Amino acid sequence: MTFRSRLNRRAFSLTAAALSGVASLGVPIPTLAQQAQPVKLEKKGAYTILVAGIDTRTVEDPENTDVIMISRVDLWAETVRTLSISRDLHLEIPGYGFDKINRAYDHGSKAANHDWNAGVALMTEMIETNFGLDIDGVLTVRFAGFEGVVDALGGVTVDNPYAISEDSYPTPDLQYKEISYPAGVQTLNGEQALEFSRSRHSDSDEGRIMRQHLVLTALLNQAQAPERIWNLPELYEASHGLVTTNLPPAVQMQLVSAVPYIFPGNIAFGQIADQLWGENTPDGGWMYMADWTQLPGYVRSWLGLE
Repeated sequence: MTFRSRLNRRAFSLTAAALSGVASLGVPIPTLAQQAQPVKLEKKGAYTILVAGIDTRTVEDPENTDVIMISRVDLWAETVRTLSISRDLHLEIPGYGFDKINRAYDHGSKAANHDWNAGVALMTEMIETNFGLDIDGVLTVRFAGFEGVVDALGGVTVDNPYAISEDSYPTPDLQYKEISYPAGVQTLNGEQALEFSRSRHSDSDEGRIMRQHLVLTALLNQAQAPERIWNLPELYEASHGLVTTNLPPAVQMQLVSAVPYIFPGNIAFGQIADQLWGENTPDGGWMYMADWTQLPGYVRSWLGLE
C-alpha cells in the first residue's frame, strides 16, 4: 500500500469519525464487543447509508438512537447529501407498533441479547418501510474519541448564529453543569465542541441539529485542509474505534478512494422539522407527527432519489 493510499484510508476514517462523532451527541460507554456482519453489497456508483448515534450509558439502559441521519453518497456526481431525521418522529416500528423513531435500535438489540446486528436490522427495516428507501448499509457511533479528533485538528471554528446557554448540561458522570456560547465566530476545543453540539435547552432539537451541522461542516473543511495532512496519523488514532459499520470492506475501500474528489461545496445537510408538527400522546408524552402521504416523497426528493 502506498503512502498516499494510507493517507486516504486515514482521511476517510477521520471523515467517518467526524460525521458519526457529531452524530452521537451522547455518552455511550461500550460494554459489549460490536461484531458487525457485513451486508451482501456489490460496489456501485451511489449508496444510501443510515448513520446513527446511540445515546446510552450501558446496554441495560435504553439504547436510543437520539441522532439519525440518512446520507446519500453519489460517487458519479461526487456529492453527499445528508438529512437529519428528528428523534421524536412518531412512526411504525415493524413488529413493535407505533413509537418514536429513536426506539427501534433498542427494541431490536434487546430482543437478541444486545446484538448490534439485530438492532441495526430493525432500524433498517423501519426506515425502508416508512420512507420507501433502500438502505445499503449502516454506521453507528460510539462517542469516545470525538473530543480527541477535534483537539487533534487544533479545535474547530464555527460561526454561531445566536447565543446559547443552559444550566443543566448533562456530564458523562451523570451530573450537570452550566454552559454558555455567545453568538459569532469562535474556535472550540474538543470538550466545547461536544457541548455546543449537544446543547438544546436554549432553543430546541432543531437548533441542536443545526449546531451539529455547523460543527460537522467545519470539521470536514479542516480535515481536508492541506496543512492538516501530516496530522492524519494522530487523527486516525484519535478516531479509531468510533464507528461500527456493516458495509463490506470492498465498498469501504471504494468510498476511501472517493474522499479526495468530494469537495465541501458538494456536501449538503438538511432536516425535516418544517414537515412536522407536535402532538401530545394519550399517556402524556410528546411526539412529532407527519403527513405520511407527503413525508416519504419529500425525503426521497431531498436525497435526490426522485
